[in-house]
Amino acid sequence: MVRNTTSSGFTLIEMVVVIIVLAILAVIAASKFINLSQDAEIASVQATGAAFKGGISLANVKWASKGAIGPVDNLQVFADGSNGQLDINQWGFPAQNYPPFESSPRLNNVADCISVWRTILQDAPVVSDSANTPDADYLASYISPDQCRYFYLPQQTMSIYYDSRNGSVITDSDPIS
Repeated sequence: MVRNTTSSGFTLIEMVVVIIVLAILAVIAASKFINLSQDAEIASVQATGAAFKGGISLANVKWASKGAIGPVDNLQVFADGSNGQLDINQWGFPAQNYPPFESSPRLNNVADCISVWRTILQDAPVVSDSANTPDADYLASYISPDQCRYFYLPQQTMSIYYDSRNGSVITDSDPIS
């Protein structure tokens, strides 16, 4: 007597095909997740740049509303007290925030760049003049004359540029892959 038995399992070839298809899907999904973290960093730099640009514009409008005549020392732009004061240069844009009095304040060193950043961006991302500062998000650098660049430390190809001669703020958020 002959028995007819049928097998209901998978063949080795079917198993290999399924594993290959799953591997291809995993590679595609992984690349999407990797790009998500880079996209988040780009969005963060763009948002910070936009906030910085808005603060620079607000300071310029405040200066203009007070008469817009030359440089101003300790203009109260934000909040109350010295933390919200900015020294405005001859072109009407923030140049620094700290004593002593200057009759014609200028953005002329990295400390000035940092002081403008911290005043313009209340509760700002941490900025430093050293890449080795713990918890720093941005590295400030002074560009002569009257210009700053703030490099995003996790991805130093992204930065925010500020020119205090004309108030321009440019966000470079194109990372080099």
